[in-house]
Parts: sequence; structure tokens; C-alpha cells
Amino acid sequence: MDRSVENLLAEFGVLRSAVIRRIEGSNGPAVKSDVKYAHVADVCVTEFNKQIDAIERWRSSEIVGFSASRLREEARESKLNQAIVELSREDFLAGTFDLKSLFTLSLERFYSGDFVLWVGAEEANGRAAAFQRMADMLEPINTLLEMGMASILSFRATASAQDAEGNFITDWESVFGGTYATRRALRWRTVRAWRNRRVIAERVESLPSTES
Repeated sequence: MDRSVENLLAEFGVLRSAVIRRIEGSNGPAVKSDVKYAHVADVCVTEFNKQIDAIERWRSSEIVGFSASRLREEARESKLNQAIVELSREDFLAGTFDLKSLFTLSLERFYSGDFVLWVGAEEANGRAAAFQRMADMLEPINTLLEMGMASILSFRATASAQDAEGNFITDWESVFGGTYATRRALRWRTVRAWRNRRVIAERVESLPSTES
């Protein structure tokens, strides 16, 4: 059978044997077995052509990771990244908010209520738990900032791309100054899946640090 037809069958969950049974159950003239098998591809193409409108609607649906162009239109990756950069301003971090409340106030609109966060091998389920995990992870640095023992020299996204599955990948870099800072650039990566203009899953990966 033609490879493109086999791919279509696999994609839509149609078994080759089911198509053959349909031919065998036909009310038309008897056909020899080898002829039946030779025409399986033609039958598949005919059946899919009849349903082309439904197939196109499915392809343009909001299934995460399927339509890269649709995801680019609906994702707000650049706006979320800009909001994160804004959070790095020290006048925000030195305010009266605790970190979880700050994340909720500034970032909640970008995240689904049931989104899943992975930081290394650790998993946090739900927006509240994920924001708390972020706060716990950054609390030591925030304490140094509040005490004036550290400062943020730079905080930026260095690269952004979309992979073949439709996920958005952003590489980040930050350099800290102060008594306890090494001034090495800390680097990490976020990988996000979007649906209906909200993040439904995010993975944070550590990247090798570099000399600033």
C-alpha cells in the first residue's frame, strides 16, 4: 500500500483490515483476492476525499502540538516573556508582595488553572502549586535582593523558537552583581505548550552557565 495512504490510515485510526472487509462485504461483482488488495489504496483515497472538509476542520482545530501556525497565532509567548522581564525589575521585587502573590498578580492571565510545571524532575500540578514552586525556588535570591546584598545586572531572553510539536522554547540569561555574586551568566530554558491562549504545560531546564 502507498506510504502516504498508510500514514493517513494511522493518523485517523483506520485499519487496513477494516478497509479490506468493506470491499469484501460489497454488493458489487465478485473480485479476485489479489485484485481486492491491489485496490485498497484507491478505496482509501476515495473515502478520505469524501471527508476532506471534516479532515481540514480537524487539522485547523486547537489540538496542542498539531498545527504550528495555529498555535503561533493563539499563543502569547512574547507577551508572557515580556511580563517576566518586567518582574525582574528590582522595584517590583523589593515591594510588599510575597513572590507567589506577585506571580499571581502579574502572570495569572497567561496560565491555565490546571497547568503542569516541571522543574527538573519535580512536578507541580495546578497554577497555585506551580507559582508556589517558583516562589520557593527564587526565595533565596529574592532575600539577597531585599537585603541589598545582590543586584540584577541583566535579565533577558536570548533566543526563542517553536519546535516541530508546536511547543515554544525560550532560552534565558541573568547576571547578578553584589557581594555573593559570581557574575557568571545563569542560563535556563522554558518549554511551553499553549492552548486557548493559555499555558497548559511548562518545563524549566537548567543550561550551562557562562562567563559574563
